[in-house]
Amino acid sequence: AMAISSSGVVTFSQPPVGAGGLVLLQTVTASDDATVTVGSSSLFTTTYKVYELHVINAHPATDSVEFRCRVSKGGSVLSADYEYSRNQHIHSSSFSNRGSNSDDHVNLAESLGNANDECHNMVLTIYNPAETTFKKLVNFTSAGVDLSPNIANNNGVFGHEGNSAAIDGIQFFYSSGNISTGTFKLYGVV
Repeated sequence: AMAISSSGVVTFSQPPVGAGGLVLLQTVTASDDATVTVGSSSLFTTTYKVYELHVINAHPATDSVEFRCRVSKGGSVLSADYEYSRNQHIHSSSFSNRGSNSDDHVNLAESLGNANDECHNMVLTIYNPAETTFKKLVNFTSAGVDLSPNIANNNGVFGHEGNSAAIDGIQFFYSSGNISTGTFKLYGVV
């Protein structure tokens, strides 16, 4: 709501429309799928400079698996030239660092459990996926339960080192078995 004081000063009790937020662009629901791909060239455009991808209650069919991803460029999922850096913190141990400078996938989290009450949640922030000058960088942070079961947190960054072409999708999968359930939501950041 807007208020105007007697001196003509305009104040807002809440931000005006268009002052920032998330615009939902796509929802994908996993149901015993080998892979889930989010995005397309019509979704990753120059309309937004920043996108957020929320992974909600991803649940593996197989116990003790890695949660992985790859990007798509020109409609093809790429299986080489990934660089990532990730730190993991489990309540029962100190931080551990993971990473690679040349892998066929990005390891987002590991040792994930598949018990009925175990799941994995994540937010990925994708910067300028449609531009073609720079290599694409993606930050991620997650909260999940490993097979112990321990609460686990993963934070990191990844990029495809092959070229600076636009990203038109991100494909998620586990190191073994299917994505039993999960919701994947893509947002444009206003």
